[in-house]
Amino acid sequence: MKDSSTHLALREVRQWIGTPKKLGGMTLAAVLATIMQPFGFRVPGTIGLTLIYWLLIIGVTFPTGFVISNFCARRSHRPCRSALSAAVAMAIAVTLVVYAINIVFLGWGPSEAERLGRVFVSGGSVAALVTLLVHMVLAPGSEGSVQSQSPKTTRLLERLPRGARGPIQHLAAEDHYTRVTTSQGSSLVLLRFSDALQDVAPTPGLQVHRSHWVSYDAIDKAERRGDATQLILINGSSVSVSRGHMPKLRAKGIL
Repeated sequence: MKDSSTHLALREVRQWIGTPKKLGGMTLAAVLATIMQPFGFRVPGTIGLTLIYWLLIIGVTFPTGFVISNFCARRSHRPCRSALSAAVAMAIAVTLVVYAINIVFLGWGPSEAERLGRVFVSGGSVAALVTLLVHMVLAPGSEGSVQSQSPKTTRLLERLPRGARGPIQHLAAEDHYTRVTTSQGSSLVLLRFSDALQDVAPTPGLQVHRSHWVSYDAIDKAERRGDATQLILINGSSVSVSRGHMPKLRAKGIL
């Protein structure tokens, strides 16, 4: 089985980086960096070589930050903790990536503590700050995320106690009721499961069993237990997957 959190993040970054606007933005950033040559990193040789240098740095660090932020957001229910984890991880990742590229382009040695520290203080700290700010704004459960939900999703959330409202993770049918699990807790509401499936749209997710629906963001990993397959959610609970719904999970790259 594949780790679905990592796989989904990689799938999202492929979609993100493949858009013309994002590619154009990264290319423009590389052109500006070529002209300004920030952090004192000056590449000897032609301007074309300098452009390649910054295209490499930006082309690697931007998607890396996207994957790290998504991974940390899915691993922690607390936005502040996930944001700090992403910032620290991004600072380390950028430092190592930039230093490795500088070995090739600037002729640095493989282990120069002074230069490594300079990269960490300059590039690493900037990457950490940017990651922290972006992560706090875009993290699941943030104010902007809740406000962007559709009216149907809002109607479903309004059935829950205020203290239990948050990004929806899991729906489960229980007789004539539906148990709605969010990042803030679980509540039982008098609502047919079929109606709950309509009201939860367009929250990204899918039905995996005749009695279960899960959000993509709530999936931690998939596990095979004998002949059965189960999804392990980020809150630690498990959800059974029926055979009829397994093709949809495979198509989404979860299995």
